[in-house]
Amino acid sequence: MLPAPVQKASSVASHTCALDSTIQQSLITFSYLFAKRKAALLFFAGCFFYTGLFAQQDSFDLVKFTPLKGWKKDVRENLQSYSITDNKTGGWCQISIVKSTISKGSIEKDFESEWAELIVKPYDVKEAPETNEVQEADGWKIKAGGGKFVFNNANAITLLTTMSGFDRCVSIVANTNSQDYLSSIQTFLESVDLKKPAMNTQQSNNSSNTSILGTWGANASENSSYRVKNGVMNYISRQYTFNANGTYRFISKAFDPLMDNILLGKENGTYTISGNHISISPQKSVLEAWSKKDGRDEWGNRLNSQNIPPEKQSYQFTKHYFDGNKQWSLVLQADKATKRDGPFSGNSTFTNAWYYGPISANNKVIELPGGQKIEQEEMKEEPVSHDAGSVNNGYKFNTTNFDDGWISTEKQDWVEVTKASIKVLIHYPNKNADAYNSVLKDEDYNAWNVLVAPRYSNMSNFEWKSIQSWQSISFMQGDATENATGKMVHIVLFKQHYSNGSGAYLEFVTNSKADYENEFGPYHNASYDWDKTANMQWRNKFAVAAADFTGKWTSDFTGIQQYVNVYTGADAGMNSYSSSQVFEFGPGNKYNWQITVASGMVGNIKFQNVKSSGNFSMLSNWQLKFSDLEGKPKTYDAYFSCARGARVLWLSDTGYPGYTAFGKKQ
Repeated sequence: MLPAPVQKASSVASHTCALDSTIQQSLITFSYLFAKRKAALLFFAGCFFYTGLFAQQDSFDLVKFTPLKGWKKDVRENLQSYSITDNKTGGWCQISIVKSTISKGSIEKDFESEWAELIVKPYDVKEAPETNEVQEADGWKIKAGGGKFVFNNANAITLLTTMSGFDRCVSIVANTNSQDYLSSIQTFLESVDLKKPAMNTQQSNNSSNTSILGTWGANASENSSYRVKNGVMNYISRQYTFNANGTYRFISKAFDPLMDNILLGKENGTYTISGNHISISPQKSVLEAWSKKDGRDEWGNRLNSQNIPPEKQSYQFTKHYFDGNKQWSLVLQADKATKRDGPFSGNSTFTNAWYYGPISANNKVIELPGGQKIEQEEMKEEPVSHDAGSVNNGYKFNTTNFDDGWISTEKQDWVEVTKASIKVLIHYPNKNADAYNSVLKDEDYNAWNVLVAPRYSNMSNFEWKSIQSWQSISFMQGDATENATGKMVHIVLFKQHYSNGSGAYLEFVTNSKADYENEFGPYHNASYDWDKTANMQWRNKFAVAAADFTGKWTSDFTGIQQYVNVYTGADAGMNSYSSSQVFEFGPGNKYNWQITVASGMVGNIKFQNVKSSGNFSMLSNWQLKFSDLEGKPKTYDAYFSCARGARVLWLSDTGYPGYTAFGKKQ
């Protein structure tokens, strides 16, 4: 909806008497000049004069333009407007740039839709618009139209310029009650330039069904102030399954601690694909209410079921590769939100879009009541559930008994450290939980929802705190029912945010808040008070055995130093260092070792390579001795740390302390 025209308007007969006769001329002039300027951009793009001329341009969505001086700016979610009023004459003008939407497929359909939505509805324009011939420039088709309306007892005209191209539609609306502002509208449109929407060069071939086959899921939750303050976390999961025979199934599950029931949505139907558009045609859609088994997030008994009116919808779809989490996502776009998909996702890469990810350990298939199975022909990846049991991975030591009474045990998703009734989970790196967010609070809430929330219910007394010093410390805590045991516990999720963005999430589970504070200390606004809490991360430590080393272990390092003249600021060269160190262990405690180093000033790099081989012996389960490294025997302290499905070997030369991490090459 466009903002209402300026409210200071009054009857200005001297300015409006000629408006009717100027509509058609304005349309021809504006659209011609706009198209002409778009074509000229190709020629002047590299000229210094052109760059300087439009150096003060602003932008909104796909539109770049030069704002009119002295006009009032109004920014809203879906549009950006500029307005001006002449208090002496009562004349006014308003220009609005409307956020782009998905194209209807042609400039004619786009203009017709925009005229109905942006002109007819808000201004009650009843007559058909006077339009110009379609212009073309730089891949965009441009059509303009105009009409009359009455505002505040005065005649006014509205001019709609719609541009269609690259599967997008964008419009500019100009309203005025005075022909004095027609030149200003013309000046504004002449400054307009359109940005081409970013094209995904890595997307797969969307011309066939094969690009979307399988199951795709999305999860969302409400972060209202009440829920955040009280830690009452709800969620809704949605899931599409597309089959090669042209059928689909859609499942949704909504869980809320504040609701007595769990809601289950089920829909099936057919789909068709044309280019990069997919049309969904539901055959049957129902919404079921289920009781909560023992008050938990588990299916109880079905209470009722109701049919839902079918919601046919056409989407523009894209298979997009996100570098941040190294996976493809199915992106669906539409002009407005649907009841099936819910509100648009809050990701700025695509507008008016929903993001459905492939099934994985952190994006699981929705479990249906009674063990029902999803009807499908292909599953991209079976989900991996959280495993509370120990891991059998071939390494000798999966448990460590520390001298102070703590016991560490390797688990599938974390290292579990226990003492008496206290349990600490050192969570492994998780791309969904560790996703960076410039807002620290949002980053932590995301981690909570991924790592903690699925295993608890009935959360209360929730709070989030942070300490900002030379490094950020944040934690969330609350009381909840542990789903696995059914008992009430106190939970603390802690993270020490290092400057490089890393840092393991530590989850503390105790019988009460008092038990946590008795062991680790109460909350204070000083980072040193958290040392005992933060140091629990070093309990991810396991002994080594000779048989554990078999295979190749590597460690690579690269660093550079840039030099600048302190007096002139001129570049004084760059020094670089790069090394690759390899241990290869074989039968009979034999080993081969090699280190390759490249270092020096750029342009004068020197290369070195040193090799050794021999036998190693275990001095203890935390120390081993090599018969020959760089021409002499050496002793190393050693231990393993765990990651999901892997081990990291840490070695430290006892003569030159400092651990180096080695990863096992598969």
